[in-house]
Amino acid sequence: MTSNVLKFEPVEIGEGFRFDSDEILEGAKGQVFTTLAILGQLEDGSIWVSGNANAGETLVLMERAKHHLVFGEDE
Repeated sequence: MTSNVLKFEPVEIGEGFRFDSDEILEGAKGQVFTTLAILGQLEDGSIWVSGNANAGETLVLMERAKHHLVFGEDE
């Protein structure tokens, strides 16, 4: 089995551009999640976290998501 290593290159859409958060959440509806975490930063800079799992499971999910974003693959 061969694997490809991809360099992490974040794509900029435009300075300050954000997708509509309601549309993002609407797109998630109907999915069958075993573990779910919703992370956000509010206008005042505070962090908002909600989900269906305990703190440990949420941290593991966040680390797996970070790995996926950086390396472009699942563990």
